Amino acid sequence: MRLFKWSKANACFVPDLDDEHRAIFSVADELQLSLTGAAPDFEILEIFHRLIATAEDHLLHEEGLMRSTRYDARAWHKHQHDTLRKRLRQFVPLVEAGDRQAAIALIEFLSKWLKDHTALADRMLGAHLRNQNRLHAA
Repeated sequence: MRLFKWSKANACFVPDLDDEHRAIFSVADELQLSLTGAAPDFEILEIFHRLIATAEDHLLHEEGLMRSTRYDARAWHKHQHDTLRKRLRQFVPLVEAGDRQAAIALIEFLSKWLKDHTALADRMLGAHLRNQNRLHAA
């Protein structure tokens, strides 16, 4: 079963952020498919490292937006990002050592985390950013 299928339920309705979320879903899906398709270790590692880089770029972008717009829930939202970063760091040595079960566990964690995070935290941020845009346009 594919865990990373993008849907409107994952949207925060800020085009740049939704594009970045889609990219994370896409790379995570690619990783899941490489694991279930018994891809060679070097391919799994390349996708794994691309997933980490894609996620980190996105998290930094969101955090910059939260800072620049003085988002009230920034500390709470960043704490969620830091939780993801911590979990990813825990999996790096395991996946780099060729532990496919660890990579599968990461995929399962990330699937749930992304769905929960985009459905609440990112939707809240999206509403804040859209309101900021309305205020500056008026």
